[in-house]
Parts: sequence; C-alpha cells; structure tokens
Amino acid sequence: MSLDEMRSKIEEIDKRIMELIAKRTDIAILIADIKERDGLPITDKDQEKKVMQRVSKNADLFGVDKEGVERIFQMLIELNKSKQRRKF
Repeated sequence: MSLDEMRSKIEEIDKRIMELIAKRTDIAILIADIKERDGLPITDKDQEKKVMQRVSKNADLFGVDKEGVERIFQMLIELNKSKQRRKF
C-alpha cells in the first residue's frame, strides 16, 4: 500500500472519530437536560471516575497507550461538561 493510500485510511478513521465525538456530545446535552430537570450538578466525579476506569481497561484490551488515551478522554469529558454548562 502506498503512503497516500495509508493517509487516506487515516482520514477515514479521523472522520469516524469526529462523528462519534459529535454523537457523544449530543448525548451529553441530553444528559444536561436530565441533570437540570433533576437539580443535579454538571460535574459528577463518581461518573468521571467510572469513565476513566473503563478507558484504562479498554486501553489494555486494545493495546494502546493508557496515559495518552486517558488524556484524550479527559479532554472529551471537559468538552462535554463545557457543552452542558452552556445548556444550563
């Protein structure tokens, strides 16, 4: 396979990642509605801890750098909390 073909594959994967981030953000906005309705705070440290535990386990499962993936998911959590704050 050529370099251009490999880069094209990366581009396709990047697009799918963006689609999933958008879906995750949409769900986070729905969660914000529920939190607002139920009088709950945006930040839920217990839930964040569960997410990070899943991330760590999945990093091992898929053989990817745990610290790098944890940083990515921490950024995703912050992105979603930011969206939720704007919703309130």
